Amino acid sequence: MGIHRWRRPNQHWPIRPRTRLMHPRRPSHAHRLWPQRRRLATQPETNMNNQTILDRIAELPRIKLARLCTPFEEAARLRTAIAESMDADVDAVPRIFIKRDDATGFAFGGNKARHMEFLFAHLIERGFDTVVNINHYHSNQARFVAASCAKMDMRCHMVAVDMVDAPVIGNLLIGHLTGAEIHRIPGEYSREVAEKLVADENDAGRNATILSDNDFSDIAGMIGFVETGVELSAQTEDAGVGDVPLRMWGLVGRSIAGLRLYARNTGKNWTASATAYSHTQPDSYEAVYIDRSTRVAELLGLDTALEPNDLDTIIGYTGDDYGIPTEGVFEAIHLVAKTEGIILDPNYTGKSMSALIGEIRAGNVDPDVPVVFV
Repeated sequence: MGIHRWRRPNQHWPIRPRTRLMHPRRPSHAHRLWPQRRRLATQPETNMNNQTILDRIAELPRIKLARLCTPFEEAARLRTAIAESMDADVDAVPRIFIKRDDATGFAFGGNKARHMEFLFAHLIERGFDTVVNINHYHSNQARFVAASCAKMDMRCHMVAVDMVDAPVIGNLLIGHLTGAEIHRIPGEYSREVAEKLVADENDAGRNATILSDNDFSDIAGMIGFVETGVELSAQTEDAGVGDVPLRMWGLVGRSIAGLRLYARNTGKNWTASATAYSHTQPDSYEAVYIDRSTRVAELLGLDTALEPNDLDTIIGYTGDDYGIPTEGVFEAIHLVAKTEGIILDPNYTGKSMSALIGEIRAGNVDPDVPVVFV
C-alpha cells in the first residue's frame, strides 16, 4: 500500500492489448431484447409498473453497499433564501426537494454507492480480484471504487490523473485510507501505466482488470437510478407532488439519465436538467446517454430508451475547468448549508446547485413546477 508519484521512465513500458470488453449477464428475456436496439429509440413513453421494473433489476447480480431508500426532503428555507436574494416573493421560486443520496452511508455517502452495487457484483461474477481505475485525482468515482474494493477484499490501484504534486487530501486521502495503491500520473501516460499494472498483477497470479474496459461500467449507474425512480415515485406521492409535473435537476451523467429513463417508461411527467460540470459539449453527451439508455432498456426489458432532447443540458456554470469551483459554487454551498444544514461539494453538487440558483434568478425555471435536486 502506498502513494507513488510519477517520474518519467527511461524507457517505455511494454503495452499489452486491451482487456476484452466484458458484457453483463443477460437475464432470461434478453435473447428477445437485444436485437431491438434501433426500434427502442423511436418508441413513445409507456406505462410500465414499478414492480415490473424492480423484478427486472432483481435479476441482475448485486452486492449491498448503500443504505436505501435515502431521504426525500423539501428545502423550504432554501427556497425562501433564493427568493430574498432576488428581492422577489417566494412564489417566484419553485418548490425545491432534495433527494438525499449524501445519506447512502458508504464511503462518506453519495450516489455512486448505487452504481457500485451493480458494477462490483458484475466484476466479482467474472472472477476479477484486482481493479485498476483511471480517473482524476479528486474523483468521487475513484473514492467509491477504492472503498468498494476494500469492502469486497479486492486489490485496488488508483491511477490518479494530473496534479501529481497536489497534496493527498479529500478523495485521494480516502483512497489511501481504504488501502488502494495510488499512482500519481500525468494524463497522457495513464493508460500505459494502467496496462502495466494489470500485466504485473496478472503475472503475479491475480486476475486484474482496467475498470473502464468493462463496458458494464458505463451503464451500472443508470440502472441504479432507474431503481431510484421507483423510490422517488413513492416519496413524491407522500409529499403531495406525485401527480404533478416535476423537474429533476442534477449533473451530466448516468444518474439524471437513469431518472429520465424511468420516467419515460412509467409515464411520469418528469423533465430532466443536467448541469455540465466540465467543458463537455451537449451534443456529445446526448449521443452517450442515448446509447447507454438503449443498452439499459435492452438489458432490463424496458419499452423505450431515451431520445434526443430528453435531457436539457445546462451549460455556463462550469467555470475554468472540471474541479475548479466558481464564486457561484461557493455561494450555493454556503446558502444550502446555512438554510438546510446540507453540505454540498465543490466539484459536483455545488456546481449543480449553483446552476439551479442561477437559472431561477435568470427566469429560466418555471416557478409552478417543483424541482427535485439529485
